[in-house]
Amino acid sequence: QPPDHPNVAVTVNTASHGMSSKRPNTMAPPTSPLPLLPTVLHLLLLLLQPPQTQADCAPCEITPTGFALRPGTGCREYVNCQDGVEVQSQACNGGLVFDLNIKGCNWDYMVTCPSDEEILAACPDSAEETTEESGGGGDGGGGDNAQEGQGDEGQDDQESDSGGGGDPKCEVPLCEMGFSGMTTVPFSECVDYVMCSNGVPGTVMSCPYGQKYDVRIQACNIVAQVTNCAPDPTCPPTKSPTTSPASDPTLAPTSVETSEPTRSAVETTPMAGGGSGAGGNTAAAVDPSVQARMDVELLEGLYVMDAHIAANKILIARELLTSPNVGRVRTSSSALFQSGTPFTYTGFKDSLHTMITTPIDGQSFYIGESQSLNGRVYGLVNIAAFLAMSVADSIHSGSCDEINNDIVGGYLPISNACGQNGLDYQSMTCPNQDDQEKYACPVDTNMVAYASIALGSAGRDQGEKPPMPFYCGPAQSYGGFTGHWDYISETENRDRPIENKLGRQDVEGCCWWGRGAIHTRGPCAYGKLNYYLGKRAADEGRPSMYPEIDFCIDPSAICSNDKYPDLKWIAGMFRWITEIQSYETEEFRYMDGLKGFVDGGLNDWGFMHAVAGIVTQGCHSPPCMEGAEFNGVEKKAIFVKTLKLFGLVVNDKAATGRRLEGENEIAEDVIV
Repeated sequence: QPPDHPNVAVTVNTASHGMSSKRPNTMAPPTSPLPLLPTVLHLLLLLLQPPQTQADCAPCEITPTGFALRPGTGCREYVNCQDGVEVQSQACNGGLVFDLNIKGCNWDYMVTCPSDEEILAACPDSAEETTEESGGGGDGGGGDNAQEGQGDEGQDDQESDSGGGGDPKCEVPLCEMGFSGMTTVPFSECVDYVMCSNGVPGTVMSCPYGQKYDVRIQACNIVAQVTNCAPDPTCPPTKSPTTSPASDPTLAPTSVETSEPTRSAVETTPMAGGGSGAGGNTAAAVDPSVQARMDVELLEGLYVMDAHIAANKILIARELLTSPNVGRVRTSSSALFQSGTPFTYTGFKDSLHTMITTPIDGQSFYIGESQSLNGRVYGLVNIAAFLAMSVADSIHSGSCDEINNDIVGGYLPISNACGQNGLDYQSMTCPNQDDQEKYACPVDTNMVAYASIALGSAGRDQGEKPPMPFYCGPAQSYGGFTGHWDYISETENRDRPIENKLGRQDVEGCCWWGRGAIHTRGPCAYGKLNYYLGKRAADEGRPSMYPEIDFCIDPSAICSNDKYPDLKWIAGMFRWITEIQSYETEEFRYMDGLKGFVDGGLNDWGFMHAVAGIVTQGCHSPPCMEGAEFNGVEKKAIFVKTLKLFGLVVNDKAATGRRLEGENEIAEDVIV
């Protein structure tokens, strides 16, 4: 969640626009007034007590130009000062406090709030008293000289601050009169940018090294893709007058929807550790490494990601997050129906924020780097890859639950719930190495579960029902065997047992089919989800997003829990973080492939081929097993579309490739 950003009523001094990185190192306890008891002793103590520090000096006496905290407010209130005059007073929203490090509001647990004594220690009177006491001053004869020297030094400091140590070209207004929106800062070569509100500028921000601000996408972009940097203005003969705030502050420096903080970012401690088993971190502890990561770099990364995505959110929602076939949902093999719950843009955005800011076992959703040429593009492409795989895996089918689609001998076996397309879900247990087996869920042959699937799933003719949703349960509850889906009667045909490719003709213990944006499959994957985010984490004293959900007992909660409708997104991103981002073999490492794809100009489609293989089959060179199907052309097309919707220029050689009519071959430059 980006912090509130106050307006700054200033004219630009073109020699320096950087943000201060200084932050108080300690948090002292606030001063508490003495209790008012009706005794002479306490009255005397009250008389002897020093006056309340907040009256010592005004905030703008401490910080003549810039942001200053208002003492006595616990860092919630702050002021904007110009030449020692308070031009604007503001307060952070609930749960946020002002962070001098980023010059904006931030989560309270991410800010070291100085005490009133620490704030007011910088009062000019306090500094003078300290100087006089330390200098000895005799009968006062040296006091004037000390004061004069201090005044000169303050003047030098102010000149140094305003000049930035360089020779500024001139001073011009940051924002044109009445203008609202994002604009670049003059004389910064489009490296610096600012949000204007009715002509009043907000905080000046800087793009990371190797990037410039791109007004086309309203975000920082790699230098090679920024072709619209405006020329510097002509210097006026005199300095522009200082303007006063004319409106309320804009909450964020990009055209991004703002919302209340996600549950995991505020109400729970960030997920961390867990590698030591039940004796790991407790919910009351915050990992220092987690707090260190929630700094300016991370917030800047969130701005860039939000800007690229929000700039085209309508197209993303329409082109990627909408299935043309979402309608009613059947929740069991009976005639019970309920309204569908499609994947939403808001759910995607909020869940992404949660998984970016909430590390899981030391890992979080990767959004790139600030100190490399293509650093933020790495993050955008990582998000695009996740979203493209989600579209292919679940969204375009209109279903959070996996659908039955593996035809065997002309039949569509109901027993595909146990595994299809070359995968055996029940056997997807954790490897007996590196203590991995501790994660796996036990397989309960008495477990009963029903999938929910949108009628009219993608790939079916208009008006034709899709196959009935998967179900599982003990064999004796359905006569000892399962049949196949009959498209004519639109029911399960049970004339005789029909085996899937694994030879299964029942669904006992087969409750581990895919669920979520990117499908979670098998006892190991569900067990990891429960270990880090579910009831097991809470039971063993670790922080948990869903402490009441046991994913080993109720795997269907990913798709059917009404209390957490975005769980399908969270589960998919959890798998992306723990299995895809961390994928590494001797032949292929995901992070290297991602950076190579970006640095190579977004045209090596072998990267997407490998990623799609990892997501769907568990290896980077599909097909990975006999009987597995892999539609690489479709997955690549979705990925290309997603990259373009994010505002990236894609070198898509396949756009000129021609599919050979009636054959499964395609042009050489298209990877299947």
